Amino acid sequence: MSIRKMKLKDYGITPGRAAELKEMVKDKQYYSLVIEACNRANEFLASHLVKSFTESVGYRQIFKNSNSCELPCTENDFYGYKRKALHEFDLLVKSVDL
Repeated sequence: MSIRKMKLKDYGITPGRAAELKEMVKDKQYYSLVIEACNRANEFLASHLVKSFTESVGYRQIFKNSNSCELPCTENDFYGYKRKALHEFDLLVKSVDL
């Protein structure tokens, strides 16, 4: 299955766990893990994914004032990589907690 079509449940993340993770990514103590997770999901989009998580902004807000005529990906792809980054973050948090 392509990353764009993967949902959080495909990564084994329940709605409750997703809510928990979405709060954790905003906490400064996890910032380095957020960066690592976003890089693992997609190095090219990592800085945009970090901004989306930490500042609670979406694709359209991030790219509406883009200086580039071409966006780096479609909105569906962006959110697919964001879900993958949340999965990577979950794995990193679990490995640190061990």
